[in-house]
Amino acid sequence: MNIYGIDIPVNGYRQTPSSSRGNSTAFDDVFSRELTALQKTPDMPWVDSGGTDGKAQMLSRGDGILTLLETYAADLEDPCKTLKQMAPLVEAIDHEVTRLEKSANDQFSRDEALMEWVNELSLTARVATVKFHRGDFL
Repeated sequence: MNIYGIDIPVNGYRQTPSSSRGNSTAFDDVFSRELTALQKTPDMPWVDSGGTDGKAQMLSRGDGILTLLETYAADLEDPCKTLKQMAPLVEAIDHEVTRLEKSANDQFSRDEALMEWVNELSLTARVATVKFHRGDFL
């Protein structure tokens, strides 16, 4: 049943009538301009890990570890998740860090910048897994 002349808020917000929104194309203009500029930007060479570049694969692996760590952090904040449910994720983080370290040491032991990055990522991930196994989150 529609009652005319009475504004009923939906979820605490009043809807603005579409006639008062205007016919401005400012948003469309800005959006089109930014989208065009974004499309002209060259792709980053390290985003695609399907190539044969070893550094790209290392960066992709590191990105995967960071994604696992973000998932782990989100699981820690979720009151519905138990530590038992998070254990496979922690083991996956540990396994991936071990693989990353081994690959980095085998292929790029002379690249100081890459090895520093691998060591920092490894340290961050190892601290998280040690805290989990030590029981800091009980």
